[in-house]
Amino acid sequence: MPNLHLTDIAVRALKASETYVTYWDTTTPGFGVRVGKRSKTWTVMRGRTRERLSIGKYGELSLSDARAEAKRLLAEPASGPKPETKTVKDARTEFLAEHYSGSTSGWPHIVKLVLGKYLKTIEHKQLVDVTDGDIRRVLDKLSDRPGQQLHLYRMARTFFSWCCRPPHRYLKHSPMEGYPPPGKDRKGTRVLSDDELKAVWNATNSGSRLIVRLLILWGTRNGETCVLRRDWLSDGVLTIPGANTKNGRDHGIPVLPLAASVLAERLHDGDFYFPGRHTNKKALNPWSLHAILDAIQRETGTSGWTLRDIRRTFRSNMARLKVPREVCEVLINHAPPVLDEIYDRYDRLDEKRDALARYEAFVLRLLAQGQNT
Repeated sequence: MPNLHLTDIAVRALKASETYVTYWDTTTPGFGVRVGKRSKTWTVMRGRTRERLSIGKYGELSLSDARAEAKRLLAEPASGPKPETKTVKDARTEFLAEHYSGSTSGWPHIVKLVLGKYLKTIEHKQLVDVTDGDIRRVLDKLSDRPGQQLHLYRMARTFFSWCCRPPHRYLKHSPMEGYPPPGKDRKGTRVLSDDELKAVWNATNSGSRLIVRLLILWGTRNGETCVLRRDWLSDGVLTIPGANTKNGRDHGIPVLPLAASVLAERLHDGDFYFPGRHTNKKALNPWSLHAILDAIQRETGTSGWTLRDIRRTFRSNMARLKVPREVCEVLINHAPPVLDEIYDRYDRLDEKRDALARYEAFVLRLLAQGQNT
């Protein structure tokens, strides 16, 4: 196999090869780059067993970082023949099927979307080849969104911990073992003012932005709203099945005129009211809402609020309109106390309808303010 002094220019100049060719670095013995038809991959070979480890792809991992990681691996004792393992992608598929087996909430769907998107750059790697550098680069993609970054950290940590458990034990140790959380949960207190709520409503009059109007009118969770299906609407009530709610309970929402006009704006394009960006066979990814949020804040001149704050605003305004507390809690589909979960199965549709009618009237008054001045 050819030897080469690996530099950024030299690696960039290497031509694609129909068969894999490995170029070994003359300055760091045991470190090289493997060139194939579509990619170049940093690699290490160490020990008497000539154990090979993939470090990462060229273009995703710089030469200097790859060389540093290679030196670290070369300094460690070779582990001998690798135990049988799986790629990140295959293990992730098995994890989602096994770990969330029997779950009646919508959370597994969110985990699938998030891990599918943010582990994509390392999904081709064997689990045993995932490094601290890989984890850092995955989390760094969300360094400007600390809340999402913390969610991603927890999902990835759960996944890699599962990979260490019997009966499979694909890993002896999780690559996230000892990796500190990138931040802490923050207890939100933000409630949008009437002027902010009006500005946000006026900025969400078309396309996928219409989902924000439903968040305003119903106080539903982001993920539950993204997956709304047309066949869930029957006799004026839209029912989100327990399989798609956080607490696993069906959530019936009486659809009143203002909300009905929002739903009517959505073109009949497949089963979902809000289909994905690239196909109408899947629902909109909840994490896509953050780009919508950023655009709305720029256009309205508002800041410091999140889509979850709209839910808090809904709940606060319901109390402001003197809606009883137990009805407010049912409206936002909070998990009931244990005894209520067992014995109280009343759906409170009439109470919900009355409360939502008050809220739609409140929103319409808000939108009318200043129009005749």
